[in-house]
Amino acid sequence: MTGHRMDPGIDPIHPDGSRHRSDPSRERRDRSVAGERWDRSVAGRLGIAVRVTPSFPDAARFAGAVEVGLRRNPNRAQLLVSRVLGKHIGVPVGEVRAAADALGSVVRSACAGQTPVVVGFAETATGLGHGVAAVSAADGGPAPCLHTTRRPAPAGARVVRFSEEHSHATDQALVLLDDAGLRGNRPLVLVDDELTTGSTAVNAIAAIQSAWPRDSYVLASLIDCRDDDRRAEVVRSVRALGAEVTSVSLLDGRVTVPAGAVAAVREFVRAWPGSPAWSRPAARVQVTWADIRLPDGVPSIGTHGWGPDQERAAGAAMYAAAASLPVAGDGSTLVLGDEELMYLPQLLARALGDQVRTSTTTRTPAVTIDRPGYPLRTTLSFPSTQDGRRPAYAYNVAASGHAEPGNAPGFDHIVFVTDAARGPRTSGLVGELAAAARRSVHVITVVQANGGQRGVSR
Repeated sequence: MTGHRMDPGIDPIHPDGSRHRSDPSRERRDRSVAGERWDRSVAGRLGIAVRVTPSFPDAARFAGAVEVGLRRNPNRAQLLVSRVLGKHIGVPVGEVRAAADALGSVVRSACAGQTPVVVGFAETATGLGHGVAAVSAADGGPAPCLHTTRRPAPAGARVVRFSEEHSHATDQALVLLDDAGLRGNRPLVLVDDELTTGSTAVNAIAAIQSAWPRDSYVLASLIDCRDDDRRAEVVRSVRALGAEVTSVSLLDGRVTVPAGAVAAVREFVRAWPGSPAWSRPAARVQVTWADIRLPDGVPSIGTHGWGPDQERAAGAAMYAAAASLPVAGDGSTLVLGDEELMYLPQLLARALGDQVRTSTTTRTPAVTIDRPGYPLRTTLSFPSTQDGRRPAYAYNVAASGHAEPGNAPGFDHIVFVTDAARGPRTSGLVGELAAAARRSVHVITVVQANGGQRGVSR
């Protein structure tokens, strides 16, 4: 069932269940302590908070890029919502690129003159992995990359599985048609939006090391929330596998989560006064559909590999596609990706203009609250375009109903980029977008030419 939920401006709730009106001046004070950013909005009043410091001086511009939301997840209460990832919030694509460039610069330093292989984690960091790889070669150009996936493997592919233990969808895999690019001893960079314990990274390294052993790994993230003991434990675990590991990030974080937080979030959601059902507008905006044939050798996603040739060809193809779109090149336009398909939409948004917003649908179930200070204000829910059965979500795409819309200002134009064929699997989401946009919806279906699936470039 599709739908759009907006909570009607509920008041903050203390962990004991009492309500009080928010004090804007207090919230401003809570967000900055001795030059470090704290998020103490709704999540903070449940005792969940994150303390953020830049990992190096040039990363100070990103210190305000993390907000705390709440998950619908039996394993973890908090969701760190990034303002530079392009996932849960429609953010200027120029900021997404700047964060990837900055992280890529410290990856280059960690690789000490060697060009690495870069692996992004699905689904949240597929675009970030591409962005980091684009500037991670020894000469500052594109390095070869790929990303993990939860999509079905094609016939004949080599599948290497590992577990993401905290996730609601725990299985991840490397799916390769040609593993030549993973052979050899070049550094391998694992890219994620956040590191909380490092367990997923260790699981991935163990799987990779058993198949393609090497001497060194780099863990790269927007924010690293591990304490010193956990960082040391990851080093020991990787060393026991016969390799060394270095960690780099834009931000260091310390997350405070009280005992019983998952149950507290569940009770918080249960105690909501309820949200009115969304009344779809009687008239929907016009929807146009277009197929974009990708250049030979360029896949829609980087599951099986992506190298410098694909990087250049994909960029050129998205610039050509942008020229045909009758949309504004500013923040009134959102380019929306489709779960793991993050990078081509980001390239398209970049071609339209640095202030164009970009975000992506997701399988992650989270709590939405339409009130100032909370990062996830609205939700579109719909059947996934990948299988038509499981639920998927698009956060902050529909406009907030609050006078201060925060991360959900609404958009005049929405450009949805997908590799799913037009039909029942895309109709649910496209219908929601047509009701959410103010002026137009454009659906771009990227179609792979023959040879679109290749191995990691060497």
